[in-house]
Amino acid sequence: MLFFRIALHFTISVVGIWLIGGLPVFLSGLSEKKFLLIEYWTTEKQILSAMFHPSEMKYLVIGGQKERDLFPVLWDPIEYSLTILFASFILAILVALTLTIITMLWSEKVRTRIKFGVYLLETLPDLLIILVIQLVVVALYKNSGLIPVGIAATDQNKVYLLPIILLAILPTINLFRLSILSFEQEEQKDYVLLARSIGHGRFFILVFHILRNAITSVFFQSKKTMWFMLSNLYVIELLFNIPGITRFLMSSLDPRLFTVILYSIFVPLFIFYNAGGYILARKANKGELLS
Repeated sequence: MLFFRIALHFTISVVGIWLIGGLPVFLSGLSEKKFLLIEYWTTEKQILSAMFHPSEMKYLVIGGQKERDLFPVLWDPIEYSLTILFASFILAILVALTLTIITMLWSEKVRTRIKFGVYLLETLPDLLIILVIQLVVVALYKNSGLIPVGIAATDQNKVYLLPIILLAILPTINLFRLSILSFEQEEQKDYVLLARSIGHGRFFILVFHILRNAITSVFFQSKKTMWFMLSNLYVIELLFNIPGITRFLMSSLDPRLFTVILYSIFVPLFIFYNAGGYILARKANKGELLS
């Protein structure tokens, strides 16, 4: 039953992306107050044909004069962008959970102040944070002559550390807030009271009981955070001159290319969340087992 549900969701999503791929063509006639149904369906058939014959796909860079083979050129931007995206997400969730455990060791009064501070940090524009940190790195280089991390990608050298850190900052804040709420909800449950009554310390309960239950909730709620990170990925790639998948997408207006890139982002995320959800679901409520 679970496999059928996952397969159904995957099929619906794949079909939906295919239909979205030609939507700009369908809507391009709005200025003339008409919908281009025939052109839309022609584009959809071209996209479908391209999906079954990917080796024959070509792309033309905006302003370019020559068509090029899409594969294997596309694999490198996909790998580069997904590496930054998933590394940033893992960093964000690890830091958020660590900060949550530390925060939960404090009193309720202190926790309230920390949560208010987190709320204020979430209101800061993400682009402002990215620009400020990049300017700090540049200022450090001008004053000391040292570059602690790469600040721009080149054909010979890729940058990872600073883009990963910057992309993870606001997701860390968001996941920190979510995890605190999840920890506090778990803290009110009977198994926590029982663990305290038999002599388990606060840190032990947080790490070996509450964390194992709360992480499931945080993981499923992080889907919105991941989409937020995708929206910021283009900014990161632009600022660091990263030849990633979103910049590649902006270099061409071909509906076929647009659809392929959507699939290249959707499929890894779909596998990640369904595999992660399956693993965590099997371990759900294991934190309530007292030892």
